[in-house]
Amino acid sequence: MKSRLFHHFAFLLFINLFLIHSQVNAQWAAVSYYSLIKGATDILIIKVDRIAGEPYGEKAIAHVERSFKEIIHGDSIKLPFVYTSWPTGKKNEMVSVSETMPVSFEVGKRYVVLIRKSRQTIFNNPHGAKTEYEVINYPKETIFDFTDDKDPRILEIEQLLKRADENDPKVRIDSLLSMIHSNSKETRNNAIEALIDLKSEKAAEAFIALLRNDSDSNVRYSAALGLGYLHADSIVIALLECLQTEKAKVVRYQIIGSLGMIRAKIAAPMLLGLYEMEEYDVRNAILQTISSLGDSTVIPSLIHLFLIDQDLQHRHSMAQTIASFHTLEADEFSSALLDTAKKYWLKSAVIDGWSGSTYTKGFDKIARWTSIPCASDDHLSKAKAEIQGLAFPLLRAIEKLGMPDQIASTLKVYSACSDPAIRDMTVRILKKQMVKNITVELHKEIEEEIKTFSSH
Repeated sequence: MKSRLFHHFAFLLFINLFLIHSQVNAQWAAVSYYSLIKGATDILIIKVDRIAGEPYGEKAIAHVERSFKEIIHGDSIKLPFVYTSWPTGKKNEMVSVSETMPVSFEVGKRYVVLIRKSRQTIFNNPHGAKTEYEVINYPKETIFDFTDDKDPRILEIEQLLKRADENDPKVRIDSLLSMIHSNSKETRNNAIEALIDLKSEKAAEAFIALLRNDSDSNVRYSAALGLGYLHADSIVIALLECLQTEKAKVVRYQIIGSLGMIRAKIAAPMLLGLYEMEEYDVRNAILQTISSLGDSTVIPSLIHLFLIDQDLQHRHSMAQTIASFHTLEADEFSSALLDTAKKYWLKSAVIDGWSGSTYTKGFDKIARWTSIPCASDDHLSKAKAEIQGLAFPLLRAIEKLGMPDQIASTLKVYSACSDPAIRDMTVRILKKQMVKNITVELHKEIEEEIKTFSSH
């Protein structure tokens, strides 16, 4: 049973893994260290005196040695470890409580913490942490311990705060650019992040120099990311040149991603030429960037790669990208794949591509695949997972591409579906059609279909 469960979820998730990975990277990049320091209610140096256990979690009672923004008044402060809400209880008696995350304090240690006003009032959670402030939880060490007052990270916070408080944007940018030349790789990296937050075109030349020459791969990665937010012909040329010489995989990955952010169509031939020589993650980045460029000249190369690359995730991405174009070659390939592919996940790639590009001419070809019967097994199984892997994209595409009468008639086949998840999704789609401008006869027809669904 456990094996079946694993395969079920693995099948449903693998085709989305690449997009999730990209979204996580984008999310981290969207909030710079500079933004956090600027937006924190206060930044404190504290020494933890004791740990207090209270209902739904523990808190650090700490002596305040220094307040950077001087918002906190008094000698002590009470901080939760970092809380998240989750439901608990018996049967339907669910209660929302708070639990600690793995970010903790130890008695006797000194820390620098970024804090903000508690958001418990926003969530209105009666069982949440009762502290007035909460620790900002972010991957880049917004809580860290130290022993020396000359810790360079404290100096860096002071520098960034000074820049953040500068009212003149030009002076602020010039100050951050001067930090890029620091001997500390951490300072260089954070200066880049601050400039990314400001999205200053003036930073382009400095970012290019760092990408070409900096000894630290993390700094080069941040510089490549920063260039993705800027737009100039010199940036595209620099990214392409660095892609040919860069050795670190993580930096190559981001260079390719930034070319996609800029939508640099000129990069497509080089990226496709590098594909077969690159490692798995970098291939993912190439396919994602190619997809974002919107350049139909890549179709022959993508078809060639589809035929020689046996990786499931890569083939799915290629098929979806090809289907998103609507040239004669792309439509012929996609139609043939939809009709002949033995694997449902390849059919779903075509369906997703057509749906995402609002290809209404593909509706009839898509709708024919509702003839595939639902798996009769009530338990998790490979067959059921494969059916769902096709059915859910199919339902989304029918809703997006069809007219109300088309949707109603096409989805009738699922009235006898044994899979409750598929039935529920179908009911939601049908109910949406009932509030649209449809005929009385069609309205009654949908009502009858919903009754049929409800009887299962």
